[in-house]
Amino acid sequence: MQDKILLGFLMDGSKTGYEIKKTMEQSTEFFFTTSLGSIYPAFKKLEREGLVEMAESIEAGRLKKKYSITPEGKKVFLNWISLKTGIAKIRDEAILKVFFFNYLSPDERKNRIEEYIKELEGHIGELLALKSRLEKKNIDAFQMTTLDMGIEYFMFMNNWYSGFLDTLKK
Repeated sequence: MQDKILLGFLMDGSKTGYEIKKTMEQSTEFFFTTSLGSIYPAFKKLEREGLVEMAESIEAGRLKKKYSITPEGKKVFLNWISLKTGIAKIRDEAILKVFFFNYLSPDERKNRIEEYIKELEGHIGELLALKSRLEKKNIDAFQMTTLDMGIEYFMFMNNWYSGFLDTLKK
């Protein structure tokens, strides 16, 4: 999946790994993220496969490696994006812990859920602030739609955990 996201970010022009990571922090990080330490090895692999090309330059006294997608890379990316998508499996540590809540005291259960709700509320606030900033820019409608989905997802999670907390308090 990481290779596809890198190719996707290169579809609109050449970028450094750092630029992609920074772009991810303001976009896909809320549903897919990766580290700089894994971006560069992935670029090396994509380069070996002929899907990206790398050009080096010196800017402000620093070596910069910019990656560009090749025609073959575009073909691979467009093929991947056009394939049918299956239903993703949920991988959520918080709900996994709820599964085992019978091993915690009632007070610990309530405390864990209250803490998680506070985190969710903070995260929702961050996403809403990001949306406000992005609405002032000319952002692709599909990218904004994914942000809206993220906001709605975390609002759903907040509502679900709040309802769950209410049942724990009874």
